[in-house]
Amino acid sequence: MTRVVVECGFGSTVTTPAASITWTDITQYVDMLDGISITRGAQDEQAEVQAGTCSLILDNSDGRFTAGLASSPYYPNVKKNVPIRVRVISTAKNLLTDPGFESGVTAWTSSGTPTRAASATHVHDGTQAMLITWGAVASQTVTSPMIHGLQVGQRYTYSTYVWVPAGNATVQLSVAGGNIGSASTLFDQFQRISVSWTATATSAQVRVRAVGTPAAGHQVWVDAGQVEEAAAATAYDSDGAQEHPRFWGMVNAWPVQWKGLHAKASITCTDMFKRLSKAPALQTMLTEEVLLDEPLGYYTLTEPSDATSAGDQSGTTAGPLTISAVGSGGEISFSGEDAGPDGLGAVTLTPATISNGYYLTSDLGQDYETRSRLFYVFHEFWFSTTTTGRVVLGLTSADNRYQIVYSLSAGGQLTVESTDNGGVLGGYSAGPASLADGLPHHVVYDEQSQRVWIDGVSYAITAPFMVGLRHLTVGAFTNSRLWSGTVSHVALYAPDTPALSRYVGHYTTGTTGHVGEDADDRAARLAGYVGATVTASGTGFDGVGSQAALGSSPLTHLQEVEQAEGGVLIAARDSASLVLQSRDVRYNPTSAVSLAYPDLETDGVVFDDDDQRLVNTVIASRPGGAVQRIKDDASREAYGPYEQTLTLHKVTDAEVVDAAQWLVQRYADPPPEMRQVPVEAYTLGTATYRALLGADVSSVLTVTDLPDEAPAGSATVTVEGYTETIRINQHGLNLHVSRTDTATVWVLDSPTYSVLDQTTRLAY
Repeated sequence: MTRVVVECGFGSTVTTPAASITWTDITQYVDMLDGISITRGAQDEQAEVQAGTCSLILDNSDGRFTAGLASSPYYPNVKKNVPIRVRVISTAKNLLTDPGFESGVTAWTSSGTPTRAASATHVHDGTQAMLITWGAVASQTVTSPMIHGLQVGQRYTYSTYVWVPAGNATVQLSVAGGNIGSASTLFDQFQRISVSWTATATSAQVRVRAVGTPAAGHQVWVDAGQVEEAAAATAYDSDGAQEHPRFWGMVNAWPVQWKGLHAKASITCTDMFKRLSKAPALQTMLTEEVLLDEPLGYYTLTEPSDATSAGDQSGTTAGPLTISAVGSGGEISFSGEDAGPDGLGAVTLTPATISNGYYLTSDLGQDYETRSRLFYVFHEFWFSTTTTGRVVLGLTSADNRYQIVYSLSAGGQLTVESTDNGGVLGGYSAGPASLADGLPHHVVYDEQSQRVWIDGVSYAITAPFMVGLRHLTVGAFTNSRLWSGTVSHVALYAPDTPALSRYVGHYTTGTTGHVGEDADDRAARLAGYVGATVTASGTGFDGVGSQAALGSSPLTHLQEVEQAEGGVLIAARDSASLVLQSRDVRYNPTSAVSLAYPDLETDGVVFDDDDQRLVNTVIASRPGGAVQRIKDDASREAYGPYEQTLTLHKVTDAEVVDAAQWLVQRYADPPPEMRQVPVEAYTLGTATYRALLGADVSSVLTVTDLPDEAPAGSATVTVEGYTETIRINQHGLNLHVSRTDTATVWVLDSPTYSVLDQTTRLAY
């Protein structure tokens, strides 16, 4: 039979840490006659990877999958976007995943006082067994990990070999919450004992238990376990079950429908691409970096030019910065052209005189006031000016007893002025001789270690500790020393655990945008803004150009990284992570599985020789870079122009040209290729079935024994995506594939990859 496992993480979300998700097995409610349908990857190697989907029908005759129904055993957690995962179990017979404990014993758990250890002292099969040492209490058990792939109503038997030293407590086997088998009777030798039961669910756990109350230190060695479909134990098979992840994502909705009087829930699920595409547009890279550090007040000061106030981005009780005036004259404007550290905006203050003009004020709210009483404060901001002797910003407590002011001295040094008694401010200047040079400068104040960081460099200062700060003024203090210049990205922190290195690291973000950062690191950075993770696959990644402005969905920007690398971005099928493959994953790969054409048992294999992939002219550029044209004259002469426009976030124009040339030389005249490989996987042998289920996007397989009419007797192809349908005694895979040899690259002195004019293509 087809062994499939479908589980929901009721009560969790896709951002819940993996170890904290409690999975509920719902396999027995899946309509396996209709089956489970899954899509993954892209249609071809030039198409964009699409969000993966999974569709299935659930028996809802008791209303357990009805959202909001109080009688559901999953109430109130039948909700949209709940995590779901699908796995397939492959086995010849034995449903235990590590029957001989060759991977250790940590997957088993103890109840009571027994301890577990891997031991080679008494071994029935392989190299080690599980040694259990009992305590001096009754009802002690050691329990297996969850065993999946059972069929409700089927008879199963758990058997294992046990070695009990003479004089020690005998043991027996049981099913968690169910049957108990006969006790062992032999000592100082291996004896096979067993327990049988009829499955009432699609998963179960089995146990080894001590009979009675053993003395402390009594032991038993356990080895060569087997769970099988049988009324009694049969010959031991050391090849245990393997679990193959097929889908990990979220349930989009829980629709309730009826077929006559029979209720069902037809659900469609989507992988992590959904969350990344639906997430709000990212703000600038600098803003996202600051928000990751959870400020209690954060003013980017990058509002539109018609703004009359500046909003807090922290999401706390901090109020907006509103405009105040002193005297007459002066100007204040937002969204200064090319202003701020990343050129993406800042507030510009232009007073008429040192005491006539505009500034901004805010009530920071109760959160910040309370936190600044309990924890050290950290302040961060950016500025630029050519005027000395002015105040950038200041903070005060509600009673004005505590005050801290950041200003430039008459000589242009940063000065930290403060008081803790409401009296005269005392100042301490630090840093370079003059910061009034018209360039953006970054400041982080660290109250805990009494240091100020200017443009990533640390300087010691002396200042009293601040308590209960409540009010923020930007561009002045006590209506005097009005700032002339720009201010942006004012962030205020009072954390339980300071992230000083990250605060200081914002200087690099603001000044460089991390240009040249390797693609895997950039992808991890972008995914981290929305609580996602990225796993890198490959041996090397290119640097990525500027994405400082961002402004689109996280998925859009991650796909920019994917395109810049020339690799593949896809959702993992075993977790909430993403996978970014570097382009060298496809260089000269080894075939993962070989399939004989007659074994496919389908009639949908397709070869094509058309112009679908043809590209002989590329107009290539990068943001802010040159627009360049790459072409293949021979192809244009033969077929006419097939043009593609390419915009890549590369670091240099030369890298853009390399990418365009790689595209043209691969597709200027693509040879005939296999496009589809449909296969009925269920009929394959266990080893081949497992290899096929292990294949994923960018895996390579070989189809042999092709009919005489095929271009060649065999074809080696790369998987670009697939659709699969899993039913009772059926597992159909329809693989979308491309020619593998379009990604072969020159390897010096290789008999295969150094054939002149055939495999002497230089890698990009």
